[in-house]
Amino acid sequence: MILAACNSSEVSISEIQSIPNKVQDVINDDYTLQLINDGEKDAYIIFKSSGTVTAELEVIENILNIKLDSANEENNELKQYVYKLTRGDATYDTIDVLVNGESTPFDSATSIN
Repeated sequence: MILAACNSSEVSISEIQSIPNKVQDVINDDYTLQLINDGEKDAYIIFKSSGTVTAELEVIENILNIKLDSANEENNELKQYVYKLTRGDATYDTIDVLVNGESTPFDSATSIN
């Protein structure tokens, strides 16, 4: 069995539990939705929600849709979800985040190297 996910040319998103220090250093607790670019191939999406969040990607023409769906919101306590976005070889010039189907702007977009 060969695992080739690290060199994948496909665009992908996955929730991570271990956040790199350089990413953790620029996360702003005041923001609900944050984009942190890390080089040309990777980025991190930080999203806070009081519910359970699932993430999906969809590339339509030149737009990357990041679909974040939040369910089971039982209390007002926000939980931080961190997703690693691997851009792969996908070609797009726009990122649109859809939170429960509604287009939502980033509170902040920053780059680290």
